Amino acid sequence: MLNVYVLNITYKHMRTKHFPLSGLVRMTNLRALVLSGMILSPSILLAGPTNDLDGDGIPNSTDIDIDNDGTPNGKDLNVDGGYARSGPYAGTYVGDLFLNDDPNELDIDDDGLSDDSDAELDIDGDGLNDDSIDEQDIDGDKRKDSASSELDIDGDGLDDNSSAEDDIDGDGLDDDSLEDLDIDGDGLNDDAIKEKDIDGDGLSDDSLLETDIDGDDSSDNSSDEDDIDCDGLDDDSLEDLDIDGDGLNDDAIKEKDIDGDGLSDDSLLENDIDGDGLSDDSSDEDDIDCDGLDDDSLLELDIDGDGLSDDSKKETDTDGDGLDDSSSDEDDIDGDGLDDDSSDEDDIDGDGLDDDSLEEDDIDGDGFDDSSSDENDIDGDGLDDDLDDDCDGDGDDSIDDDNDDGDDLLDDLDGDDDGDGISDDDDSDDDLFR
Repeated sequence: MLNVYVLNITYKHMRTKHFPLSGLVRMTNLRALVLSGMILSPSILLAGPTNDLDGDGIPNSTDIDIDNDGTPNGKDLNVDGGYARSGPYAGTYVGDLFLNDDPNELDIDDDGLSDDSDAELDIDGDGLNDDSIDEQDIDGDKRKDSASSELDIDGDGLDDNSSAEDDIDGDGLDDDSLEDLDIDGDGLNDDAIKEKDIDGDGLSDDSLLETDIDGDDSSDNSSDEDDIDCDGLDDDSLEDLDIDGDGLNDDAIKEKDIDGDGLSDDSLLENDIDGDGLSDDSSDEDDIDCDGLDDDSLLELDIDGDGLSDDSKKETDTDGDGLDDSSSDEDDIDGDGLDDDSSDEDDIDGDGLDDDSLEEDDIDGDGFDDSSSDENDIDGDGLDDDLDDDCDGDGDDSIDDDNDDGDDLLDDLDGDDDGDGISDDDDSDDDLFR
């Protein structure tokens, strides 16, 4: 029994190269129906059995050419609509008039499964699983899924960057779901080193133009974005070792852009290394590199997550704000929001050791022992200790400061009060400021 479908369309549609008026003459009594007034607007009769559109006995779900128009599904701009070239409907237009990327096309391959269905594993019916590495065009619209011009990977009518699009590749899994390991359905795990475009919008995840790596419509630098790479792990979680999902551990020396915003973590322009919306110098920011360790914790050995220990001689920018720790412009070495010369700052280098502690032998964390003759700027404020009236940076520059250099010896017992490496007996400016 022949099922008959009626679809109203405009003259404009009928006159496109896909639906020339001359090709409609073989459709059942179209002119007679229109002239008789039974159809008030121009219409096309679309014929074909349900789920076997061309009537060839092969279900649409396994038919490599659903409409039998001679163009395989994987190369057909309208998978379920065209003129049958053979079979019971030869010469007749079967199916619908919606191109694969038309927002009105809800079932591209007419297999009875909505393109957004959990059960729909092959949206365009080309025989390739949508999550297959070999599947480069999920919705069969002739635009590669990774192309900058492909704005709707699954062809559901929703832009991939739309806040309403919660399933970019149309695999039935919410993009924020722990189960969705491949947001854009390109066959590459979102955390894979080779995955350079997590949301498949054509912009590299490290690009300056890519401000929304996972395509969830939340800016990567937004305080509301708590999962930049959409791997289901909170960016502040101890379990998330790769915030931007580029395959590089956030503490790796090779990881130069933790939040994947295109700004080097050491750049003067980068003021939010982990992309949590809090300035690295903010007093509210207690975990600059978002590794789950408080910056003041004894366990935090690398505040800015650049792979260099904060006490390393090679670490010249502890908080990763682009200012050298010894620079006169750097007044907050550990980026905790407290001025290094403040009386409230008791841990200048943020290593978890009180600057007045007997265990703290490197106040500014520059890798030089405070009592070393090579250390000429104990508190790292850019001023030579011989010219600094508060060389230990404890906020006390008065004569009442009984431990000028902040070491473990009071001045009365210290043979080098100012910690410049020169014995007080041989130091002409030892009491210059006292």
